[in-house]
Amino acid sequence: MKKTNLCGWVVWMVVASAGFFVGNAQAMDFTEITAEDLKSKMDSGEKLLLINPLSDIEFNTQHIPGSVNIPLQNILVTERLPKNRDQLIVTYCLGRK
Repeated sequence: MKKTNLCGWVVWMVVASAGFFVGNAQAMDFTEITAEDLKSKMDSGEKLLLINPLSDIEFNTQHIPGSVNIPLQNILVTERLPKNRDQLIVTYCLGRK
């Protein structure tokens, strides 16, 4: 299995209960975390949904093991987001753009 270096990724943490999708899907509170913080959360077994919002091609080329691919253009219509608004959601991509 190919080892993935988390340091190349930009990671954002979203707490769904803070209003990630409210009403007509307005983004609310985003907190940037380090790759090391994400690794610590994953290693501790903390329950989280790790989303890669890039294209299928980019996801299939390289992604963090355990992440799910929900391309950005599908994020508002996907059924893959947790119903539990206390679920921690972490998204990551290749950069700030």
